[in-house]
Amino acid sequence: MAASGLVACGGGPPTATSTGATSTATVATDGTTAQDVPGKANIFGAGLDVPPAPAGGGPGVLPVMWRLPPGTAGVVTFPTVTGEVNPIQGMAEPVGAAGDGGEYGTTDVKSFGGISGIIHRRNGMFLVGVFLTSGPPAATAPERLDFTDRDMSQALEPEIGQTFLVGDGRGVTVRVPDGATRLFLGFADGYLYKGDPGWYDNNAGHLTVTVAVGPG
Repeated sequence: MAASGLVACGGGPPTATSTGATSTATVATDGTTAQDVPGKANIFGAGLDVPPAPAGGGPGVLPVMWRLPPGTAGVVTFPTVTGEVNPIQGMAEPVGAAGDGGEYGTTDVKSFGGISGIIHRRNGMFLVGVFLTSGPPAATAPERLDFTDRDMSQALEPEIGQTFLVGDGRGVTVRVPDGATRLFLGFADGYLYKGDPGWYDNNAGHLTVTVAVGPG
């Protein structure tokens, strides 16, 4: 996220790779697969070499990836999500994975490449996820999801490349789309959480997240 007076800097052009992640692990059924997700983790870099920042403000780092066990069908859950991140280092207070509740802005981030943006008109800087196949992101992203009034007690059913809200993970159940082999976690950021993705380089902190897969 940006604050007035901060200097923008853009990232290089993204290219596809087989990993496209800051770090990787394989999802365990018992929810013991934990990784750190930096506040700079750019969800729009999923499956790419270089995280994009068409809005400027710095591309941050690639998102964090969990490999899904072969033939995974069912749901993923997030048994524990701990830690804090900061959307404007030195100017804002740290927030948890659930987001800032709109204190520093609300979210209306556009799609980029094959990864959809996301909308939440009462929240910002919340943990998000996206599924990909073993190939690069598609040329065109699915439609953006609006989580403003979404009942998070109902299972989410995102498409490949469709960004969804994870937040603090409590009660969140996400059906694995057909063909998915990878789950990426990060943040959807932009100038005041609006418009094109970017403004990751003034974020700070990290979350520690466990991911589990099971029938559903």
